[in-house]
Amino acid sequence: MKLKLFIAAIASTLPLISFAAGNASAPLSASAPLSANNGLNQANHSSCVPGEPKSSANYNATKWYRDSAERNAQYNQVFALGLEKVSAQVKAQKLSKKSWGVIMDIDETVLDNSQYEKQELLACSSYNAKTMYAFMEQSSSPATPGAHNTTCAIQKMGGKVVLVTNRDGTFDDKIQSATIANLQNSGICFDNVVFAKGAKDTNKTPRFEAVAKGDYSQIIASGKTKPFKVLAYFGDNIQDFPNINQKDAIKQDPNGKFYQPFGQIYFSLPNPTYGSWEGNNFN
Repeated sequence: MKLKLFIAAIASTLPLISFAAGNASAPLSASAPLSANNGLNQANHSSCVPGEPKSSANYNATKWYRDSAERNAQYNQVFALGLEKVSAQVKAQKLSKKSWGVIMDIDETVLDNSQYEKQELLACSSYNAKTMYAFMEQSSSPATPGAHNTTCAIQKMGGKVVLVTNRDGTFDDKIQSATIANLQNSGICFDNVVFAKGAKDTNKTPRFEAVAKGDYSQIIASGKTKPFKVLAYFGDNIQDFPNINQKDAIKQDPNGKFYQPFGQIYFSLPNPTYGSWEGNNFN
């Protein structure tokens, strides 16, 4: 299906982000694959009744994510725009095959883990790593809307798809293979998967840099891809993008220069169920 059916082409694109060496070690926190400050923590309150989902504090967010046409439309819209922008850059820069690619998050970007949210909500349970990883190791999460088409289209165009996740690759001896199996089973096209190196390895920027340089000496990955030019980033958390953290981003002018890369080289997907935004003040 032609992308023009989804969105008209935008005339210009912003220049690619170049990493500054000084920012590589900047302390950025990010949410875990399913955040420890997840709204599920609110589900286990005195008014929550097991088996009665509406009594949970996270009911509306989970219902929207699982049962709204808007979610489906927004995912397809973001992926379509991203693919169009990437295609335009490849043509404009006359990039050869395998010399370029994109970086994507996994959870709630290309895989939909909302079944975990649902089961914890129904049980009035709070988030914990043990149940979260047990769920992920079932390798049962479906692809998000548009993820299969977009990742496979990028590879068909000659680009690489590298998935950078905050799933802890050291959690146990199953999580890496289970993640790969889930991605394959759900039809996601990818060249490499980069995991977090421990629960505290939440800053993705050093891993982004390593992927771009083809340096896998200090990171956990399913394979090794040669250096390539990163044309776009996709994620559901503001911290899925280079050198950005929630605390600083929320202070920026929503109509200012800070957000100009979004829709050009950064493509943000909706996730109202959990994320680094949960730590922000309520206004």
